[in-house]
Amino acid sequence: MPLKQKSGKSIKIPFIFVVAAFVALAYAVVNFVAMQVEISQKTAEYRELSDKLYEIRTQNELLERYTSDEYKMGYVEEIAREELDYSYSDEKIYYFVPSNG
Repeated sequence: MPLKQKSGKSIKIPFIFVVAAFVALAYAVVNFVAMQVEISQKTAEYRELSDKLYEIRTQNELLERYTSDEYKMGYVEEIAREELDYSYSDEKIYYFVPSNG
């Protein structure tokens, strides 16, 4: 590839430099695309972790409320009813079974 200087003489750029420049440019483009893919993956991972953090903070706030003295008995009662199927001795529990009709 001849280039002209101000004096009118042309300068030849060796073919190896042209090939090296093309290879360097191709490497830069491939590297750029790979970085963009990694950035999008990390962004998705960040969003997922942010959602998990929000859920954990919400659960933590709920547990902090339940551990306060005014809610402690209510929490124990809720766990006993929902998870252990306990009830008071004077309660009557009715189960509604849908008919297959």
